[in-house]
Amino acid sequence: MSNWMPFRRAVTGAAAALALSMTPALIATPASAATASCGSGYAFLDSYPIKGLDTNRTGGYVSLYYNSSTGKNCAIAKPISSWSGLVNHLDVQLTTNSYPGFVDDGLNANYHQWAGPIYIPARGECVDVGGYFDYGGERFAGHAYQVHCG
Repeated sequence: MSNWMPFRRAVTGAAAALALSMTPALIATPASAATASCGSGYAFLDSYPIKGLDTNRTGGYVSLYYNSSTGKNCAIAKPISSWSGLVNHLDVQLTTNSYPGFVDDGLNANYHQWAGPIYIPARGECVDVGGYFDYGGERFAGHAYQVHCG
């Protein structure tokens, strides 16, 4: 069972905030304040759309990377380039079934260009990844559950 069960439903911004406050989180400090990069040794795995909960329009992507040497996954959430700097409450989350809670960047911040990179040990496990933000009065969310197992 995933630690992200509250996020499996499309929720309003207020309900999402309540769900987040009830889930144990480890707040991550971005490893690179100048760029949105996981660093050397990380290979790109996949990118998942972050879509409007009301309109279903794609407003950004959450990208997942893996380092086979360390066994860690990395995630970064970014809005589409024309919205960079214009979104609010940009957040990225990453977890595994065995991890206590989730790793997060942006939960207690108000990022506008990207959230992350965040890292989680995941050798031999599937990961859940998600990205969220607000734009133009609409909440955007993107998730992938139990992906890139191994």
